[in-house]
Amino acid sequence: AQGDMVISLYNPRSKKRVTHLDEVREIVLKYRDPKTPVGIVQKAGRPGQQMVISDLENFTKEEVDMQTLVIIGNSQTYVENGRMITPRGYKL
Repeated sequence: AQGDMVISLYNPRSKKRVTHLDEVREIVLKYRDPKTPVGIVQKAGRPGQQMVISDLENFTKEEVDMQTLVIIGNSQTYVENGRMITPRGYKL
């Protein structure tokens, strides 16, 4: 989280792993803006795929299960036309 890289979490919650996602959120919030975009994709690449964009402050309120991919943006990530965009490259 402190390194400001985009973070992807696959299969982040199950019947036994109910607190892990909240723990990740609390850790990342120490280093990132609460309004950082977070993408939530259920059944990625499969029939029934659904996508939602939330933010770091609220994303754990969305439905997240074993078939979910959560993508937490970095400080440069923004939302445009319903999609998350993270520019490539960096400044020296």
